[in-house]
Amino acid sequence: MLSQVTHSQQGFNQEQFEKLCTWIDEHIQEQIGWSELMHESGFDHLSIQSSFAKYKATTPMTYIRKRREDFKSVRNQSERTVKFQSLLAK
Repeated sequence: MLSQVTHSQQGFNQEQFEKLCTWIDEHIQEQIGWSELMHESGFDHLSIQSSFAKYKATTPMTYIRKRREDFKSVRNQSERTVKFQSLLAK
C-alpha cells in the first residue's frame, strides 16, 4: 500500500507561491477563481488553500478581493493626483 502524502508535503514552496501571487497581480482585472488558480499553479484546491493560510494568513479568495481593492485604491489615488496637478498647471 502506498503511503498517503499530506497536503503540507505537496504544497507550494515560497518561490512557487510568490509566482502565483505575481500572476494574480498581473491578472487582477480578470475573473480569478479556483479553476484558474489550480490551472496556473498546478496544485489542488487544498494545497492552494493551505499555502495561502501559511504564507498570507488568509484564504485565496480574500487575498484576491483585497488585492483588487488595493489596485483600485491606487488607481483612484493616481487619478486624483493627475487631476490636482492639471488644476495647478492652469
